[in-house]
Amino acid sequence: MVTFYTKEDYSKAYTELLEILKHIPAHTFEKIPKENIHMYEDNKDINYEYHYNTDICFEEQNISHLTRILLANLFIDYWATDEERRIIQEHDKNELKQLELEKNKQYNPDDIFASRKKKIEAKAQSVENTSMIVLKDSNFFTKLFMKIKNFLHLT
Repeated sequence: MVTFYTKEDYSKAYTELLEILKHIPAHTFEKIPKENIHMYEDNKDINYEYHYNTDICFEEQNISHLTRILLANLFIDYWATDEERRIIQEHDKNELKQLELEKNKQYNPDDIFASRKKKIEAKAQSVENTSMIVLKDSNFFTKLFMKIKNFLHLT
């Protein structure tokens, strides 16, 4: 599913990102092009206050999903090793293939009417069924943010 972010979402994310970047080692910060830092500064939300809490770990920080995406992009573009980039790109490629397969399966003209009938039956059955559904967290993103955390030496 594609998420669309507003200009305000980006402004707040840039504010959070700049605050987080204040807590990384200088040699790591210097790998980010100055143009990027200037763009974050120029487009941040001056009315939004975010404070990075050094007393809690990175995963427990109250930051937006968009800020996490921006940090992941910084990691991939400027801090990751070639091997880490290759693994991330391979994962992304596999995810895109899976999404395409699901889309093709969902919109297959041969099965479209059969799948609609199954969906209607499944909805009727799910109303009757009260079992709990458990969703798994994505291990890949957890590992990616652990790598970012370890790289940035944030606690």
